[in-house]
Amino acid sequence: MCSSSHNNMPDPILCDEIARFFAERLNLNIPSKDANLFEAGILDSLTFVDLVVYLEQQFDIRISPDELEPDNFRCLTSIADFVSLRSGIRKAAAC
Repeated sequence: MCSSSHNNMPDPILCDEIARFFAERLNLNIPSKDANLFEAGILDSLTFVDLVVYLEQQFDIRISPDELEPDNFRCLTSIADFVSLRSGIRKAAAC
């Protein structure tokens, strides 16, 4: 099980948008918002690079090498939380 490492709760629309990226661009379905993407074999080195490029382009953010921590990308919830923090999106709703 995965949980957000920060106190703010990511926007459910943001979670859905990231899940759509996996489904439409990578043909991968995410079983749940808290599924560990590394353990499930969904995120490997190639899909990880695709995800980072997508996040930078889609949300107009820059992800530094220091931010490429597995905990930031472990599940949809942590990815959405990371993006919302980096892009300044603050939502009170959970995924």
